[in-house]
Amino acid sequence: MKNNLLKYMLSVGLFFFWSACSYEDSDFGSSNADSGTGGSMARFTIVGDHLFTVDHENLNVFDISSVEDPEFARESHVGFGVETIFPLGNKLFLGTSSGMYIYNINDNGVPEKLSFYEHVIACDPVVSDGNYAYVTLSTGRSGCWRSINELQIIDLQDLRNPKLLRGYSMENPRGLAVRNDTLWVCDNGLKVFDISEKENIQQLYQFNDLVAYDIILDEDRALVIGESGFVQYKLENGTIKKLSEINVESEQLK
Repeated sequence: MKNNLLKYMLSVGLFFFWSACSYEDSDFGSSNADSGTGGSMARFTIVGDHLFTVDHENLNVFDISSVEDPEFARESHVGFGVETIFPLGNKLFLGTSSGMYIYNINDNGVPEKLSFYEHVIACDPVVSDGNYAYVTLSTGRSGCWRSINELQIIDLQDLRNPKLLRGYSMENPRGLAVRNDTLWVCDNGLKVFDISEKENIQQLYQFNDLVAYDIILDEDRALVIGESGFVQYKLENGTIKKLSEINVESEQLK
């Protein structure tokens, strides 16, 4: 178990080192110091001088203004089945087995609950573009019983009262990512949708040569975590091309 976990952690580090090296000749070099970049399945994120993490029931806050001496700041009880955390500006979106929580981060780095959107018992990563939240519900992992396989688009016009706009049937969706009018969904393979019309999204691409679990979009690259390792795609002029991949043998990716 420990060997598999170590292999996984080393592979993740190698993956991001390899990705960064491949950007040397692009404009990707600049980074956003105010937040961390992670996938929709992430359990921690950085916003400003604070690190936010989730465990099964709690949202934890660490003050990292001093890199040499980070400090635990506070713990907020959320509820049962907290799975993922996604940042957008000063908002946090928490995916849980029973729904989505939205938190506001105040000037002191304290998360304040705004609302809760409830759905059936399911595994639930979530991302947002500010106007809408995108949630995948899946039966594909343990603990996801009584569930459905569906992509849900949630209207965030009122952050204190999010409402379901529409659901779309999926095969076995997991992680996802959104940028502008394009939504990427790990659904057995990798699917890319035009979401310019939220109530009538259109599939643009489908890649069936990998079992994808999560995805990170960064500038003109898509970094995909899959069953067999990591795949990097190039986004250019409306097209998507595979650039490279690293194979990893680890049960920890599943």
